[in-house]
Amino acid sequence: MLEQAPIRSEASETARHAHWLFFRKWVQSPLSVASIAPSSPDLSKAMAASLPDRDGIVVELGGGTGAVTQALLAQGLPLERIVIIERDAHFCAFLERRFPGIRVLQGDAGSLKFLLRGANVALPVSAVISGLPFVSMPNRLQVRLLHQAFAVTGGKGPFIQFSYSPLSPLKRCVRDRMGVIEQCTQQVWRNLPPAKVWCFYGAGIKASPGPRPRLLLEGQSQTG
Repeated sequence: MLEQAPIRSEASETARHAHWLFFRKWVQSPLSVASIAPSSPDLSKAMAASLPDRDGIVVELGGGTGAVTQALLAQGLPLERIVIIERDAHFCAFLERRFPGIRVLQGDAGSLKFLLRGANVALPVSAVISGLPFVSMPNRLQVRLLHQAFAVTGGKGPFIQFSYSPLSPLKRCVRDRMGVIEQCTQQVWRNLPPAKVWCFYGAGIKASPGPRPRLLLEGQSQTG
């Protein structure tokens, strides 16, 4: 009697394909892909948990293979409230297959306002959440990206960004020039490498009050 081959679940196949696609893109262009693999579930949950508690569209920059998108949906954000901006055509196609019906706009995040207006997305949006390699960007690109993020959020933000650096990914000269208010909202140890989640707010907008940044320790869940 022949043994049946093990049946792989659709979720595991998606994860395997996502990791392979992400790694291939990183090899092709390591400076434009934030890491060698998609964000871990803990980091993705931490980013989703940093969203403000208000209605409106959430714009995700650099959707990649959908790790953060999945966390947004798992947190209860409806599909119609998510708009993904992704420059790479292969990532766009993957996202559209993985999340049928989601809005994926192919283009450069530096033209965010133009892209959203072209897709008839109502402004201002609630927040901009980024998976882009922000820390490695030169000053002018950080300025451009923040200008765009604050323009589509009505000048308020937040612009939510993860970083593997122990310090803020926003260059001090850019922060001082633009008057940006920054807040580290999460420290995620269960990620390789460990990461922090930062929220950036437009000038005159106070960072949201609340507890000090949470530490995700081994054996703890994001919501635990």
